[in-house]
Parts: sequence; structure tokens; C-alpha cells
Amino acid sequence: MPKTSVPANCASCADNVGHGPECSSCKSRYHFSCAGISERGYDRLGTGKATWICSTCRDKQAKPSADLDATWTSTSESKSGGKTGQGAAKEDLLVQMAQQMDTILQKLNSITTIEADIKQLRNDITVLNGNLNKSIEELSHRVSEVENRVTEVEQLRCEVNDLKKTVADLTDDNSRNEQWVRKSNIQINGVPQKNGENLIAIITRLADHCHFPLKADTDIDFITRVATKNDNDKRPKPIIVKFQARYKKDDFLAAIRKVKGIKGSDIGFVGVEDRIYANDHLSAKNRYLLQQAKAKSKDKNYAFCWVRNCTVMVRRNEKSPIIHVTSTEALKKIT
Repeated sequence: MPKTSVPANCASCADNVGHGPECSSCKSRYHFSCAGISERGYDRLGTGKATWICSTCRDKQAKPSADLDATWTSTSESKSGGKTGQGAAKEDLLVQMAQQMDTILQKLNSITTIEADIKQLRNDITVLNGNLNKSIEELSHRVSEVENRVTEVEQLRCEVNDLKKTVADLTDDNSRNEQWVRKSNIQINGVPQKNGENLIAIITRLADHCHFPLKADTDIDFITRVATKNDNDKRPKPIIVKFQARYKKDDFLAAIRKVKGIKGSDIGFVGVEDRIYANDHLSAKNRYLLQQAKAKSKDKNYAFCWVRNCTVMVRRNEKSPIIHVTSTEALKKIT
């Protein structure tokens, strides 16, 4: 809070003074106009207000100084070499003035030091600001580089996803084509294998056992055994029969399935009781789906798992809906 001025009378005009300079020597108050100083000039003194003296006190201090000068030059003082009272007063005044000068010089030195510190601080701020701007520019450049890299990564990710989709589509197309070329084929498993065997004769005996009218010379395109991937498998190699017409293949397969429990002894292999069964000639993908579907059907107590028109199907019971297993995702439906 601002300090409230104590009411006093002006030492010059004797009128009341509300706010004005106060002499540090005689403690008298003055109007600014009576003191010969403006209010603004007085305020600019700052801490110097505490040492401000009025003109009357300044004149009193100047008069002893003049008397001291006169006494200082007297012949008796110079001859005797002693000090009079006035000489001592002058010397004391000079000491006080020297002390005041030292104080002022110290303040000036302090101000000079502060100005130097401020200048150095300004220089430091300028350097720091320059370094900061440089750092910001470098950071902005790095951010731009990272953003560009992120954009490149996103583009690559999109390209990879497109390639994955293309590969998946090509894989599906290849699987469909692989199955398509097998559309007229039957795979027969469990037929005993011998050197020099006549596969046409074996298939003909199988057709006769199933009461199917097979004309081998016109109905069959080719017949062969195919190797399995497992070299340690001691079972006979499957027989692949390719028919000239798909409908002939479907009819022959249906006739085989009507006859339950066909064994090797039923088609001329004496004493061979191993079961013979036939199915569509499946692609590698569909064979895998069939194996997985059989395993899951057994685990989940599904009653039926079969292949029709080269498609794997499962069914929990006779009243439940049929699940078509055409992909590994479809296997998840067997729950």
C-alpha cells in the first residue's frame, strides 16, 4: 500500500504541504515549487530522495567550506604547521565527501556490472533463441521424415495386402482348377497291389460285383496307380480311374457306394479281407479338408462326414443341416 504523507507546513511559505520533498538534513517539508524541483524530477531521484537537501542547508554547508578555505591559507597556520578548528572541520568534510564519492563510485560500478550482466544475458538469450530455432527446424525436419516414412510404410502395407489378396485369389483359382481336372476321376483305395497286374481287369471285376455296366474300352480314358507322399506307407497305392464322361464316373461311384463292405476277396483276391472303398479324386487342398473334417467330426460326435461332387460335407445327425467344408474357415463351423 502507498505511504500516506504526514500533514506539515512548508518551510518556505508556511502553507500546508500534502505531498512534497523533505530535506534529509533539517527534516523540513516544502512545496515542489518552493523547493525549486518538479514532482517528476523528485520522483526520478528514486533512492536519492533519502539524501536530498534543501537550498538553505546547501548554503549552510557551502559557507563553512569558504571559511575553511580562508583559514587554510593564513600565514600563522602555515608557519605553525598545526590545525585550527576550521581546518579540522574542512578535513572532516573532505573525508565525508570522499566517502560519499566512494559510495557513488561503488553504485556506479554495481550499475556497470549489472548492465554488463544484462548485456551478457541478452547475448545468451539471443544465442539460446538461435539454438532453439535451429533445434525446432531440425525437429520439424525429422518429423517430416518420419511422416514420409509412415506414409511409405502405409503404402507398402496396402501393396502387401493387395498382394496377399492376389495370392489368395490365385491359390483359390489354382485349387479350383486342380479339382476341375479331376472332375471325371475316381480314387479307389485298398485294392491289393501285385507286379504285372491288369488294372482294367480289376476295375471290370469291381464293376461286375457292383452290377454296373462298364465298357472299359469306351468308358475309361486311363487308369493308373499313384504314389503316396509317405514312402513308409505299406498300404497299396491308390488306383485313379479317369472316365470319358463325368456322368459315367458319378454313376459308377454311386454303384460302388450302394454295395456295403466290399473286400479284396470279392474281386478275385483270395483270402484278402481288407476293405475296398472309392471316392472322388480330390485335390491336395480338399484331401486336407477331408482329413480335418473327419477328425473334428469324430471329436464333436458328428454322425456323418462324406464327399459329394468333390465337396466335403459333415452332418451331426439326420435332422441337422449339412455343413459344406470348402475352406479352413468353414472347419470352424464344426462345433
